[in-house]
Amino acid sequence: MSKSSVDRPQSSTDSIRRLLTTIKPVYFALVALVIISAISEPSFAQLRTARNILVSSTALAIVTVGQTAVMLVAGIDLSVGAVMSLVTAVSALLMESHPEMVGWIVLLCVGIGVLVGLINGILVSYLRMNPLILTLATGTALQGVVLHILYSPGGLVTRGFREVSRGSLGPIPYPVIILLVLYLVGSYILKETPYGLSVYAVGGNENSARLSGLRVNRIKLSLFVISGFLASCGGLFLASRIGSGDPLSGDSFTMDSIAAAVLGGTNLFGGIGDLWGGLAGVFIISILSTMLNLNNVSSFYQWVIKGTILIGALAVEFFETRSQ
Repeated sequence: MSKSSVDRPQSSTDSIRRLLTTIKPVYFALVALVIISAISEPSFAQLRTARNILVSSTALAIVTVGQTAVMLVAGIDLSVGAVMSLVTAVSALLMESHPEMVGWIVLLCVGIGVLVGLINGILVSYLRMNPLILTLATGTALQGVVLHILYSPGGLVTRGFREVSRGSLGPIPYPVIILLVLYLVGSYILKETPYGLSVYAVGGNENSARLSGLRVNRIKLSLFVISGFLASCGGLFLASRIGSGDPLSGDSFTMDSIAAAVLGGTNLFGGIGDLWGGLAGVFIISILSTMLNLNNVSSFYQWVIKGTILIGALAVEFFETRSQ
């Protein structure tokens, strides 16, 4: 038997092993969760359930892109949930009273998110404020503004605006198109452009990036602006989906976006992570929520389960960091 014939099976095994090691654990977890869910709940395998999961995941998936971007430079944005709540309230109230001005209302809501991101970015990048404390304070202040504007659910978006979350292009729902475009463009920018490579450089070692001539402050500022912009977009999609404004509608999105990013492999210390892993984390959270709701699990226990999953993901990240 020739040497090449003996080595061939071994090389094939090594190739498979290398392929498996390059696939993130979050993808295996997602596949396993889908299989378990389909076995435990037959209705989960229906096309209608899959569509509902996609629609319910879209707002979180949009916000997770911005949260991941900020986390890549060792930052965090705890104001995204309040921005979403504010946008749902403002858009629903204004569309109810001025249904002919939908376009301008959308631009106003996007401007709100950009302004919040700009404020966060300037204070974090140029005044060296702690992003955790600052964005927590910003979110708290915004939540007070939301409750002043709309204390309880109210307002009404236009019928045409509701089609953003409920319509489809042929057999393909609009949310699927939105997510594909957003994640393809976002991944390309992060992985293939000088700006994206600069983001990873700043997250990997900020001092080295600064010495290399990168405009670190501007890069960090831009990422907070992107996070605010996408939070407002997520809020608009949420308003389209629920059809009205809700001052507390964005509460869960702050923790869920962080959890999705961490589950997807984004390092809290910056420099490591990508958008597709975060999207898998989004689907894990959404599928888990759907299954818990189908089994009539109390919302209080759902918070406990989500918190436990986040702690587990952080523990895995900690031990991986220590082993490197």
